[in-house]
Amino acid sequence: LTRNVGVGEGSIRTILTQLKKKNFIKITQSGVSLTEKGKKFLNRFALQTSQLPQTKLTVAKYNFGVLIRKKAHKISSGIEQRDTAIKAGAVGATTIIYKNKKPVFPDVNYDIEKKELALASSLHSKFMPEDDDVIIIGSANSLRIAKEGALAAALELVKFKI
Repeated sequence: LTRNVGVGEGSIRTILTQLKKKNFIKITQSGVSLTEKGKKFLNRFALQTSQLPQTKLTVAKYNFGVLIRKKAHKISSGIEQRDTAIKAGAVGATTIIYKNKKPVFPDVNYDIEKKELALASSLHSKFMPEDDDVIIIGSANSLRIAKEGALAAALELVKFKI
């Protein structure tokens, strides 16, 4: 678990303790499992994620995308997501929203499908986005840091707190 999550054993224990206090998990001798509350939360909050290729629209070698459903109305320019990703260690982040069934940058008239068809196709096949969805692509010099940047920005957008 520590290898997959990328944090130490002490951090994992702290996370598990917090999840147990919030009644999201139960811990038994046979392992850890989700409670009903945990399952409901996960179903409501489930994020889709995927590694993505480097393109002209991303700012580093490794890129990791996170889909957040029905939150495009909370995006102003994408700068907030970029700043959060940078604070998490990423080189930057690219924020794309879906409007009229098309991927667009917030507040910019740039036809991503025309100018970056490979990226638009990749986003569509991996995420199946719908109107008012957001995809945040964290970019970094390692996949782990790109993931951390994208997830930090996504969690900040939905104001997730344990």
